Order: sequence, then C-alpha cells, then structure tokens
Amino acid sequence: MGKTPFRLVLRPLAIAGAALALLLLAAFPLRADFAAKDWPFFKLVVLPQGMGQEGLVEVVPDQDVFAHAASALVDLRVVEEESQREVPYELLVERGDSRRAAMPVAVRDLTHIPGEETSFVVEVAGQGVPHNEIEVATPSRSFQRRTVVESGADGRTWSLLQQGYQIFDLTIQERNFTTRDTRIRYPESTARYLRIHILDNGEEPLDIRGATLFQVQEIAPQEVAYPAALVGREEQPQQRQSRLLVDLGGQGLPHSRIVLATPQVNFYRQVDLEGSNDQKTWSRLGGPAAVYSFDTSKYVGKRLSFSYPEATYRYLRLTIANEDNPPLPVEGVEVFGFLRKLIFSASPGSGYRLYYGNAGARAPSYEFERVFPYLVTEGLPRAQLGAQTSNPSFEQVKPPPEPFSERYPWLLPAAVALAALGIGAFLASIVRQIRKVLPPPS
Repeated sequence: MGKTPFRLVLRPLAIAGAALALLLLAAFPLRADFAAKDWPFFKLVVLPQGMGQEGLVEVVPDQDVFAHAASALVDLRVVEEESQREVPYELLVERGDSRRAAMPVAVRDLTHIPGEETSFVVEVAGQGVPHNEIEVATPSRSFQRRTVVESGADGRTWSLLQQGYQIFDLTIQERNFTTRDTRIRYPESTARYLRIHILDNGEEPLDIRGATLFQVQEIAPQEVAYPAALVGREEQPQQRQSRLLVDLGGQGLPHSRIVLATPQVNFYRQVDLEGSNDQKTWSRLGGPAAVYSFDTSKYVGKRLSFSYPEATYRYLRLTIANEDNPPLPVEGVEVFGFLRKLIFSASPGSGYRLYYGNAGARAPSYEFERVFPYLVTEGLPRAQLGAQTSNPSFEQVKPPPEPFSERYPWLLPAAVALAALGIGAFLASIVRQIRKVLPPPS
C-alpha cells in the first residue's frame, strides 16, 4: 500500500481552516457596521463656541431623533465629516442613583414635654462613622411634624445640625391608602451622638419605637420636560369618571412621569394611565395611582405627579375616578423623561454629523465604554444639533419578493380542486369497469 502524498493531506486542512476563518470573520466583524448609505437622516453637530482644544462634549437628542431613531437609540452614529470616521460615544441616561447603608444605634433619653415636643438621643456604634439620615420608627398615623437635629461628641453638649425638616404620615383607612416619610436628612456628620426633637405644637406626641441611622450617597436624576398638550376631555357620569387625552406631538419620546395642574385643594383621586400611538389601541402604563392635595389643620401637602414604566407613546389617556364627587378641574399637564446625553471626544477644527433612522442597525460596542467610568463627565460643554437632513446617499433596501404562493394565492386552491376532480373522475371510471366485469347480484 503506497504512502499518501503530504500535500493531499494538507489540502483538506487548508480548506477547513479557510472556512473556519470566514465563519469567525462573519461572527465577529473586524470593523463597525456604519455605511452612510444605510442611514436615512443626519443632523450637523454644532460644537460649543470657544472650544480651543480636543475634549469631551455632550449632545442631547431632540424630538426629530427620538421620532425616527430605532428603539433605545441603538442606531445613533457620530461620524467625522471629512474622514467619515465613526466616533465612539457613550449614551448616558440620567436616571440617578442612590446607595443607602444602615448602621445600628442605641436610643435613649426618650422625653415628652406635653404639647411642645418629643425628644430622644441616639448613640452611634463607633467613632468617626459618617451618617446623614435618620429614620424614626413609629406606629402613629396621620401626623405632620417639624424636627430639629443636634449633634454632639460626648452626649452632653450639642450643636445645631438641621432644623425645619418635616416627617409625616397620611392614612385614609376607608380607601386603604397610606403615604409616609419619617426619614430626616441632615448635612453629613461623624458625631457620635444625635439628639432629635419632634415638635408637637399642641398635638398628641408620637409613639417612638426606635430609630435607624443611614449613610446615603445619592445622585439626583435629571429630567427633561416634553411639550405636552391637553387636547381632549370626556366626562363619563355613568362610570363616575373623567377621561383626559394628552398629545406629546410625536412618538418616540421616552417619558416616565406626568404632573397634573389643578387649582382644587382638599381632594383625593385615583388615576389610571394608558398609552397609544394611534388612539385606537391602548396599552396600560400604570395605576391606579393616587393624586391629592390637602390643606387642613392636621396635614398640609400634595402629590399631583406619579411615575410609570418608561414608554414612548405619543398619546396618553388618563382616567380619573371621581366617585360621587364633582369632576376634578385639570388645567394642564406636564410630561417628563430622564435626560439622555451622547458624550464623545471632539476636535474644534472638525465637523461632525449625527446619523440615525436605521431600524436594522445593531447597538455599537466601543472601548470608550470601558474608559468612560474613569472620566470626568460633569459640566461638559454642550454641542447643539442642526436641522434634520435627508441623507442624499441613502439607499432604500428593497424588500425581498413575496413567495410564489403569496403572489398567486388562488393557485393552490385551484390545483387542489383540479386534483380532486381528476381523482373523482378516475374513481368513477374504475367503478364503471368493475360493474361490466362482475356478475349482477343474485
């Protein structure tokens, strides 16, 4: 038996290796997916005036971008005009963040001065521990109190740390509704002792059961207000409710909070919220949410806004349950969403375009994303967006032709009918031949 030539063995291996390389290249592209012909719209990016050197800038997408961009803005591309180079960016959503760490404390010296105040002292377990919030534990209901916080190093001498902060509880038992906040915020301190004064102002003292200390690190969310118009209202007396229609002027705007404007006080209503793009098909967004405004001797406060899962519908429909009360007068609404910013590095001598509108684009992945957490991104100069421009090099992708069966839907039923007729005629012919051959029955 002869030996197999060495090159005959290598040839299949080379072919297999080339095929594997092609598969890997297809699975992991070596370059970004941007080609100008695939993006129908762009806006010029106008860099801030007085920008003297290369640095980070931020751009806020506008209503045109939200209306035509793909879901979650995955198709946004920043491109340098001269080189057509794709510029890495980070899309930042300013939802805010909060970190709260609890720490044990001992509560002592609980004192009541009838009609004036309730006070107590808390001792932090440890020296030099930072804290900036205390939560008062109380089963008391339906109250509103102002507080004073003092700090001390030895538990005997005190310095004012915070005054005027309010704690409250609003409970409506017949509606099974409660909202409360018994947390007191104050400037960060490392004091070993705190003395809390709860001013009763002639009311019954609160039942104090303890307290918890916190060290809170909080980044406040940033919101943007969208143009929202109250375009319709319908009273439904049989259902004892009112329906309000709100128009944001276009779809795609990411919103998650709505605020009602009403002159009425001393009311409580429950509101359901729905969203739609065509005013025909509605999707439930949230509710029932409570809105109220009280100005009484025991409680003064209001909540005229409520949040819901982020949505991009153009139309919002609010259903207000009036029960047997007169309809709530609503003079207007405001709709808010979390601020979104594109942050990228720009050179003052270069021009940039923001491309969008490619529904088939994938989300980009840049190394810039790994570096971003280590950059200073507060207070960046803000670039502006120009007018929406139709991309002259855009090539509309032709949809694939419909299958033969969908172009001629009548063909298959006709073929089946002809086949059935043919089979029927064939069977009838066989029956006639059998009758000629077989003798008649006795």
